[in-house]
Amino acid sequence: MNPFKLTFYLIYTFIFVTCITFLTGFQIKPAISAENIYLPVGSTNLRLSVKSLEVFAKEGRITKEFEFFAQRLKPDKLQTLRNLLQYKFNTNPVAVSKLTYSPIGEEYIRQYGVIIKTRTGKNGFYAIRSALLVAAADPEGLTGLTFIRHFPTDIQISVKDFLELLDELSYITGSKQSQPISDLTPAFHTANK
Repeated sequence: MNPFKLTFYLIYTFIFVTCITFLTGFQIKPAISAENIYLPVGSTNLRLSVKSLEVFAKEGRITKEFEFFAQRLKPDKLQTLRNLLQYKFNTNPVAVSKLTYSPIGEEYIRQYGVIIKTRTGKNGFYAIRSALLVAAADPEGLTGLTFIRHFPTDIQISVKDFLELLDELSYITGSKQSQPISDLTPAFHTANK
């Protein structure tokens, strides 16, 4: 064998083995993302896991954890929520990036950031922008569920704001025209006061 080829082969093998050894020494950590949605009601915080929402969106099944919330929404609101979680926006990361960095896009995100807050209660502007960009690049595409899944922290949203947002976005999926918040069952309505 040619000495040059042998030397090249040995160096290549050494580098390959070193890289594999080095890389396997590190554990790949999952990205930080929302695991829970907190709904402040009075002095308490109701918690809903993103996994429960995912089961509801994908299978239509109401988990034991989600049952508390589902019982307080009328069936049409529940269906609107499921539709919004599954609805796939026909977009791409470049278009979403251009929109979220445009002055009008930034203004809308700031307004929604007052409603969709980080776990600490801060305006969710940067988290919303980040979630939109990453969800747009997700293989599943930009959906309500991928947006929540890629939100970089747990989410905090009041029940009242959540219901208003649900009404406001219901037109996206072709759901019935927006229903007023009073369309809520009394138990949820009184819990939000």
